[in-house]
Amino acid sequence: MFKSGLNAVRSEANPAGYRPVNKFLVILVDGLGAEQILAREGHAPFLASAVKAGSVSHSSFPSTTSANITSLATGLTPGEHGIIGHMVQDRRHQTRLNLLTGWSAETDPLVWQPNQTVTEMAFELGVPAYVIGPEEYRSTGFTLATMRGGEYVAAESWGDRFSAVRQLLSKSESSISYLYIPELDKFGHRNGWQSSGWAALLEDLDLAIRAFIAKVPSDVGVVITADHGMVDTENDRKLFLDDELEISGALDFFGGDTRAGYVYLKDPKAASQVIENLAPIANFVTPVLLDGASSGKLYGELSTEANDRLPDLILFAKSNYTLFHSEHSKKRSSDMIAHHGGLSSAETRIPLIRIGL
Repeated sequence: MFKSGLNAVRSEANPAGYRPVNKFLVILVDGLGAEQILAREGHAPFLASAVKAGSVSHSSFPSTTSANITSLATGLTPGEHGIIGHMVQDRRHQTRLNLLTGWSAETDPLVWQPNQTVTEMAFELGVPAYVIGPEEYRSTGFTLATMRGGEYVAAESWGDRFSAVRQLLSKSESSISYLYIPELDKFGHRNGWQSSGWAALLEDLDLAIRAFIAKVPSDVGVVITADHGMVDTENDRKLFLDDELEISGALDFFGGDTRAGYVYLKDPKAASQVIENLAPIANFVTPVLLDGASSGKLYGELSTEANDRLPDLILFAKSNYTLFHSEHSKKRSSDMIAHHGGLSSAETRIPLIRIGL
C-alpha cells in the first residue's frame, strides 16, 4: 500500500487502485487487529464502523511486526525481502538474530534486507518521505532496514505525532508519510488486549484518529492499518517444549514467535523424529515440515536471504496456546499476556481503511 501511495502521488497507476493525490499517509497501529476492534467496538466506533463496512485485509505470515512492516516498507512478501520472522537463525551468516530489536554493529541492515525501500524510491524520485515515530526508533537497525531514505520526525505521544504529521501535510509539496503507533501493542503484550486498560487506550486512539481525519486536507490520501492482531493466553496455556524438542538430541535453535515456533535442527533428516516426539501434545501444537511447496505458500517466492533463514519445522500453536523453550526463549516473552505470529484470524485480520483514495 505504501508503494501504491507513492504511485498515487506521482499520478501513476497502482495495484491498490488509489486515485491521484498530492500527499499520502499511512497510519500503522501496531497490534490492532480487526477482530480486536470489533470486540471493542463500543470503545472504537470510528474504526469499527469502517471494519464492519469491509475495510479489512490480512497480514502476511508470520503475523509479526518485523515481517509485516518490512512488507509495507518494500512492497514485497516476507519470502522476497527475507525478514521472515521475529527470531531467526541464518545459515550463511551463522548468526541468530531478533529481526526487530536485535540489530548490532555486526548485523548490517543493508545486508540482511538489501531490497530498495519505498522511502528510498521516493528519495530517488524527488518526493519527500517522512517517518513519524518515537525517538527510540530513529536510529535502530530495523528502521534502517525498512525506512532508509526517509526523514525521521520524532514525537513521543501519539498526539504529538498527529500534530507533527499535520504540519507536514500542510506543506504545498507532494510527499509520502508513515506514522507509527506502538502503544497498543506494547500495552497488550504486558496486560492483554482484553484488559480494561487496553480498551481505554483504544478509545483514546479512536478519538484521536477521528479528530485527525476530520481535518485532513482534500489533497491527502490516508490509509489506516496494522501489522497483526493479538491472542491473549493464560499461564496454563504457555507450553515449554524442552522435553519434546530435546529428546532427539537434534535441536540446534528454537526461534520464530510464540504462536509459530521455528525449529532449527543440527540435521534436517531428524525432522520426522522430532515430529514423532511431538505427538503426545498434538492437541496443542501442529508441526509443519517445510519444503518447496509449503514454504512458497507461507512466505511467497523465496529470495536467497529468506531461504538461508528458513527453519526445518514450524510449530503452530492451536487455540490460544503459546510455545517456548527454557534456553532459547526470553523470560519477557513468556511473561507476556497477548501474543501473535500465527495463522488465526485474530492474528491475521487487520483493518485497511482508505480515506480520500
